[in-house]
Amino acid sequence: MTFSHDGLRDSLTHLAAPPYFYENLRRELSIAQRNKSKLSLVRFLLSQYELENLTPKNASEPSESYYEVAILSFSEILKASIRSEDLCARLGQLEFTLILKGSPEIATSLAERVLRSWNFEGFACRYSVLAVDSAESSLEILNRLDNQELQSAT
Repeated sequence: MTFSHDGLRDSLTHLAAPPYFYENLRRELSIAQRNKSKLSLVRFLLSQYELENLTPKNASEPSESYYEVAILSFSEILKASIRSEDLCARLGQLEFTLILKGSPEIATSLAERVLRSWNFEGFACRYSVLAVDSAESSLEILNRLDNQELQSAT
């Protein structure tokens, strides 16, 4: 399965692509620092279960289209869950990250709502929420997000 984008949008989901996400993160950090407003990031990571019952006969891997349907399904849930001022990006093959204007509590509530909506056979989803410190660089924030423990639905 390929992961491609034009710099602005992911070619499969039409969510923000990594370069566009990183530029928006830098901009939103500046705005949050200037306005003393809250900013949060939410990272979602899809993972595959064993798919014994879903694989074609004599095949060890599900088809590429099965992954694409899962990714598209999850991206549609994200699009329906966020506000117009928030940004949702696909940063990896099975990784999605949101920039939310608001507190970590709001971000956690949204993440839990997304997980309750997500039900795709063969895939699980975990998330992490990060309160952004506007004094940090975008690289420091993303490193902190990568090192956060992922949560599962309760």
